Amino acid sequence: MKTVNRWVLLKSKLQNAWQRLVIAITTSSQLQVWQTHLVNGDCSWHAYDPMTGRSACFGTETEMRVWIETQYYTR
Repeated sequence: MKTVNRWVLLKSKLQNAWQRLVIAITTSSQLQVWQTHLVNGDCSWHAYDPMTGRSACFGTETEMRVWIETQYYTR
Protein backbone atom coordinates (compact mmCIF):
# COMPACT_ATOMS: atom_id res chain seq x y z
CA MET A 1 0.00 0.00 0.00
CA LYS A 2 2.83 2.43 0.84
CA THR A 3 4.46 1.79 -2.54
CA VAL A 4 1.25 2.82 -4.35
CA ASN A 5 0.93 6.01 -2.28
CA ARG A 6 4.55 6.91 -2.95
CA TRP A 7 4.06 6.35 -6.68
CA VAL A 8 0.96 8.57 -6.70
CA LEU A 9 2.83 11.27 -4.78
CA LEU A 10 5.84 11.06 -7.13
CA LYS A 11 3.58 11.16 -10.18
CA SER A 12 1.81 14.24 -8.83
CA LYS A 13 5.10 16.02 -8.12
CA LEU A 14 6.40 15.21 -11.60
CA GLN A 15 3.19 16.52 -13.20
CA ASN A 16 3.45 19.76 -11.20
CA ALA A 17 7.10 20.20 -12.16
CA TRP A 18 6.26 19.58 -15.83
CA GLN A 19 3.44 22.16 -15.74
CA ARG A 20 5.74 24.76 -14.15
CA LEU A 21 8.38 24.08 -16.81
CA VAL A 22 5.88 24.44 -19.65
CA ILE A 23 4.56 27.70 -18.20
CA ALA A 24 8.08 29.07 -17.76
CA ILE A 25 9.03 28.21 -21.33
CA THR A 26 5.86 29.47 -22.98
CA THR A 27 5.30 32.63 -20.97
CA SER A 28 5.82 35.61 -23.22
CA SER A 29 7.70 38.72 -22.23
CA GLN A 30 5.65 40.80 -24.68
CA LEU A 31 2.99 43.30 -23.67
CA GLN A 32 -0.36 41.55 -23.26
CA VAL A 33 -3.57 43.40 -24.14
CA TRP A 34 -7.13 42.11 -23.90
CA GLN A 35 -10.70 43.26 -23.79
CA THR A 36 -13.46 42.17 -21.43
CA HIS A 37 -17.17 42.69 -21.75
CA LEU A 38 -18.93 43.88 -18.63
CA VAL A 39 -22.37 42.69 -17.52
CA ASN A 40 -23.97 45.96 -18.64
CA GLY A 41 -22.59 45.52 -22.18
CA ASP A 42 -19.70 47.99 -21.86
CA CYS A 43 -16.13 47.00 -22.69
CA SER A 44 -13.05 47.28 -20.56
CA TRP A 45 -9.48 47.23 -21.88
CA HIS A 46 -6.56 45.71 -19.97
CA ALA A 47 -2.81 45.77 -20.47
CA TYR A 48 -0.06 43.86 -18.66
CA ASP A 49 3.69 44.14 -19.11
CA PRO A 50 5.38 41.00 -17.74
CA MET A 51 8.82 42.62 -18.01
CA THR A 52 7.98 45.45 -15.59
CA GLY A 53 5.01 43.92 -13.75
CA ARG A 54 2.90 46.96 -14.61
CA SER A 55 -0.76 46.54 -15.42
CA ALA A 56 -3.61 48.90 -16.17
CA CYS A 57 -7.31 48.90 -16.95
CA PHE A 58 -9.09 51.41 -19.19
CA GLY A 59 -12.60 52.30 -20.25
CA THR A 60 -11.70 52.85 -23.89
CA GLU A 61 -9.25 51.52 -26.43
CA THR A 62 -7.95 55.05 -26.97
CA GLU A 63 -7.04 55.42 -23.28
CA MET A 64 -5.22 52.11 -23.43
CA ARG A 65 -3.28 53.13 -26.56
CA VAL A 66 -2.23 56.41 -24.94
CA TRP A 67 -0.94 54.49 -21.90
CA ILE A 68 1.01 52.12 -24.15
CA GLU A 69 2.51 54.98 -26.10
CA THR A 70 3.57 56.83 -22.96
CA GLN A 71 5.08 53.64 -21.50
CA TYR A 72 7.08 52.56 -24.54
CA TYR A 73 7.46 55.30 -27.11
CA THR A 74 8.27 58.37 -25.02
CA ARG A 75 11.42 56.96 -23.40
